[in-house]
Amino acid sequence: MRTAPSVTAAQAIAYRVAVHHLDERLPPGWVVDAATPCPVQDTTPPAGAGLALAARLEDLVPAEVDRALLVDRSLVRLHSLRGMPHVVPRSDGVVFGPGTLGADEASLRDQLQGDWLAVDAAGWTARDALSSVAGVFATVLADGEHRTTGELSASLHGSIPAALEPWCSTCRAHHVPDQLFRLAGAAGAFCYGLPKGRDPGLISLDAWLGGGLDGSVDSARVELARRFLAAFAPAAPEHLAAWAGIGVDDARDRFSRLGLETVEVVLDGRSAWVQESDIEALAAPPPAVGVRLLPADDPFLTQRDRSVLLPDPRHQAQVWEPAVRPGLVLDDGRPVATWRSAVERRTLVAAVLPLAGLRLGLRAQMALDDEVAVVASFHGCDDVSVRVVG
Repeated sequence: MRTAPSVTAAQAIAYRVAVHHLDERLPPGWVVDAATPCPVQDTTPPAGAGLALAARLEDLVPAEVDRALLVDRSLVRLHSLRGMPHVVPRSDGVVFGPGTLGADEASLRDQLQGDWLAVDAAGWTARDALSSVAGVFATVLADGEHRTTGELSASLHGSIPAALEPWCSTCRAHHVPDQLFRLAGAAGAFCYGLPKGRDPGLISLDAWLGGGLDGSVDSARVELARRFLAAFAPAAPEHLAAWAGIGVDDARDRFSRLGLETVEVVLDGRSAWVQESDIEALAAPPPAVGVRLLPADDPFLTQRDRSVLLPDPRHQAQVWEPAVRPGLVLDDGRPVATWRSAVERRTLVAAVLPLAGLRLGLRAQMALDDEVAVVASFHGCDDVSVRVVG
């Protein structure tokens, strides 16, 4: 029996940095490539996804992101992994939309999170509840009109089975549970289109794109596992489950369907897998150059084996601090600091905090002004102020 080869943490991280286009920025105009191989979470538009894309692309400006999303529609903003809004290439819509949904009842229950209790109490299965809600969404949105989240929720009232519109004490209204609402979006019932004033506008995905998503949902489920491995190898099914929010058995099944495409390796003393086509890139990843400011929701930070990226528990606590959720500073592909920003009048004020026990080199400190200026453009700021703390 052949012994699985070992992969060092340094190799794994350097490989992931390169695959995420963080070793060297892509040329201007390659905005769709910057959103590959995995989607970009966009929970704080307009800056959210734009900041992640700008870390990967030369000379990106907000207008280019808007053009790709609202004019060319080569990018689409929809609910995806864990039910959260993401920006994805239009050509990958079926993979990062319907392909992210649990393949079986148990997996869908995991995706519903706490909302499963309300669905179960109403006597529905997760699959039937999602199918019913998504169907009503499609009917209501068939007029091709944009609606805010509140307007869409109000439009659904009376058409959704009453049991799937429980009373919400926070909103003081009956509405579809939030996570079930989001999963209906991942199923392809709606996406984000033109804004309505200061609010995002939701519209039928078919109407927005001029047709449905191309591809088989069953094939998309396997492709999701393939994309995950491409982005975060070496990895295990448990990591895919946490990344996508699906059940562990579902993730294992998707891995198994990749079959001979994958090779087992050992990382940090544990078995993990990589696509055979990526073995050479993993063994000798290209060096990374320069400083990058990654936002808190950056795809690179969604890797689930956090100790591989940051073996020091103090650094993990600093980067993934739940209350504040800072961004991460990479210097030549290495995590060196966290950063936060605030807008004061028309100046973006950035505070950079080196990871415990580390110091920023002079070259990295000098590069911070340019990187913060990129961030500032997405906040509509004319000036920047950078302070390195400690």
